[in-house]
Amino acid sequence: MGKMLSQVDVRVYWDYIESGLREIKKEANPEWRPEDIYSALVNGVAELYVDIEQDPCESFIILQVKPSVFKPTQSLLIWVAYDKRENANGKYMEYIEHMAEQRGCNKVEFWTPWKGLADVLSHIGYETKQYIVEKEI
Repeated sequence: MGKMLSQVDVRVYWDYIESGLREIKKEANPEWRPEDIYSALVNGVAELYVDIEQDPCESFIILQVKPSVFKPTQSLLIWVAYDKRENANGKYMEYIEHMAEQRGCNKVEFWTPWKGLADVLSHIGYETKQYIVEKEI
């Protein structure tokens, strides 16, 4: 499997990814702000991957290795996956799963507000494990 995604420094790629983060913020209204993502990347809490063969860069993935609270395992948690093209799932998922195995993760997780993404992923072996229900007070 060829290297399709490369880890990059957010300080170099911020101008390429900021608009995608703002688009996600506008559409899904996650708790994070783009500035929070920038800070997490600069401080090593998360990692930024891009397809460096793309010019201009129109896709990126932000991820983190996350230890399990209840088992001696860890998962590769995808915080943000953004791609302006069709079929990013088909292009990158095998690589992401391989990356997870190489890092000692026993699973890949996506936290997403989009049921459509969960449905697409269910066709390649992913299952919805839980729903997060919350109420602002």
